[in-house]
Amino acid sequence: MPNKNYLDTHPLKNAFVANRLDRLADLIGEQGELMLQDAGIEFPSRAVSIVMLVGERGGISTADIADALRQPHQLVTQRVTLLIETGALDRIADPKDGRRKILMLTDKGAKQYNQLMIQLKKVDQAMAALFQEIGYDLPRVATLAIEALKRNPILERLKAQ
Repeated sequence: MPNKNYLDTHPLKNAFVANRLDRLADLIGEQGELMLQDAGIEFPSRAVSIVMLVGERGGISTADIADALRQPHQLVTQRVTLLIETGALDRIADPKDGRRKILMLTDKGAKQYNQLMIQLKKVDQAMAALFQEIGYDLPRVATLAIEALKRNPILERLKAQ
C-alpha cells in the first residue's frame, strides 16, 4: 500500500492538512488498540481518557467527565456504557447527593487502570522519541496551530489575501 494518497501530492495539498492529520490520528489509534490488547487491557483506546479520569479522581459523574474532556455528553455516555459493559466501571448513587450518579472503577477496572498507567508511561516515552526522530513536538505544534486558527480563522485568512 503506498504511503501517500492523491491529496498528499496534489498541488493544493496544504488545503487538505485535516485529511492527513485524520489519517495520523487513525494510525495512532489503531496502534494504540494493538498496544492495549498486547498489555491485556480490555477496553478500547477511545475510552482510555475516561478510565484515567475515574482512576485518578474517583467518584466522578459522566457530566464531569464530558466537561473535563471537552467532549459531547452523549459521546461520553456511550463510552461509559461500554466501560460498564466490559466490567471496568460501576455507576453508583453519589453518597452526597442521591439524585446524582457517579462512576467508580470495579476491582477489574482498577487492575486494568494500573496496567494502563504502566503502558501509558511507556507510550509517553515512545512518543517523545518519535517527536525527537521527526524533529517536531507534535502536541506543541498542534496547540500552536489551534491557537493561531482561533486567533485568526481560515475564513479571515482568506479575506486578508
